[in-house]
Amino acid sequence: VFSRGFGEYVPQCSNATSSGKACNRRVELMLIVDE
Repeated sequence: VFSRGFGEYVPQCSNATSSGKACNRRVELMLIVDE
């Protein structure tokens, strides 16, 4: 299990509005499966 935090450095939406800040409060998961 690996964890990385990007915080304000990789926003998905603008931090200028409250809705943009809400958009940036997220968790992204990437599953890698060995076959």
